[in-house]
Amino acid sequence: MAPRPNRSKSVRRWAPLGLLVVLALGAWNRAQAADVDEARLDPIEYDAQLVTPILSPRRIPQTLQAPLAADALRPEIDAVVSASPPDTCLVVLNDGRALEDRSGDRSLVPASNQKLVTTWAALDVFGPESTFRTTVLADSVPVEGVVNGNLYLVGGGDPFLATDNWWAQYTDQDGRARTRLEDLADAVVAAGVRSVSGALIGDESAFDSQRTGPWAERLIESRQAGPLSALSVNQNFTSWPAVYDGTFRPRVPSLDPPADAARVFGDLLAARGVVVGQVATGVAASSAVELAAVTSPPLSDVITHINSYSDNFGAEMLLKHIGRQVRGVGSTVAGAEAVTELAFGADLPMAGVVIADGSGLSEANLTSCRFYAALLENAGEQSPLVQSLSIGGERGSLVERWVGTPVAGHVFAKTGTLNDVSALSGVVDSLADDETALVFS
Repeated sequence: MAPRPNRSKSVRRWAPLGLLVVLALGAWNRAQAADVDEARLDPIEYDAQLVTPILSPRRIPQTLQAPLAADALRPEIDAVVSASPPDTCLVVLNDGRALEDRSGDRSLVPASNQKLVTTWAALDVFGPESTFRTTVLADSVPVEGVVNGNLYLVGGGDPFLATDNWWAQYTDQDGRARTRLEDLADAVVAAGVRSVSGALIGDESAFDSQRTGPWAERLIESRQAGPLSALSVNQNFTSWPAVYDGTFRPRVPSLDPPADAARVFGDLLAARGVVVGQVATGVAASSAVELAAVTSPPLSDVITHINSYSDNFGAEMLLKHIGRQVRGVGSTVAGAEAVTELAFGADLPMAGVVIADGSGLSEANLTSCRFYAALLENAGEQSPLVQSLSIGGERGSLVERWVGTPVAGHVFAKTGTLNDVSALSGVVDSLADDETALVFS
């Protein structure tokens, strides 16, 4: 980031922007339909109530205002923060300087802000251009259109491998990553396959078979994420409403993800005239040959989907990828250990930090405002991480915020909501070309 040319001039330029930003952020703690942390549907009553939103207009950091306004504003900030729950934190950074730090090192449950560290780690491990491959192998190459033996659908951990009717449920497509299973079926036909003498076998061996993270039962029952598997089609739901209306409860989860994925794929092949035998699960033979493959969009697009729409399933799949790459085991535990190790290695403020899952559904996760502010500051305003976040007035869980204001399109942030948690971390870029960004958590 470029140095600030003139501090007093910069403060004046930031004043209207800061006011508008914090005004809009006043609504952040309300449940947002696009944020998938839907524990709020069956709320638990807690004694501590958020009297005033953490980032309400009255909480605007004084250093975002002209110096003459600072003295008048400080009592307002003190009054509101003192009336808030004792575990409230607020950190604002500008070019590495802390403009505001209220209990920034307090260890708190981050909810979906956890996706920030998961996607940051995935970028570090794999790079923004990396992709995920789903392959079709066979016991033999087709001879006159016939595969003698089994056909294997081998999962590569693509979280957004799906059919067209899955994607049709979403009216908001901007920023969503997708890999068409239909394209893989077409590729099998193009490879000359017309019939298979053996079975169609679903292979999920790249990851373990643990279907959930360390989550409360209420979150599992409300379908916050489909069952986890390295071979996932339609996020491992077998049925869903034709139009997504902000709740996942009507979705029906698969009881056997690799078998159901193979079954869906078999139906696509049958629709293309390929005759396949029974569906089963297993591991592809070491001698099997590759007939076809389909590749996901680049990781930068995948994390944009995850962060903009707070996709729990995608975040958990990335965590297993990280575990497999770094620790040799595609599991949630291995992934959490690897991300913790990476964060320590990046010299992030790790006091009180506990990483338990990838999505933030686990209430065992603990992080701090200072941790997320440092992570975003280190990543940089133009980084794939920051650019993947929901955009105020434009995309994802903040699409309805800042509409018609000068800051629409200038706020990149990650929401987070659980029963007793409201979190927001992100970056506000400057309306002036020669200014640096504000990082907040």
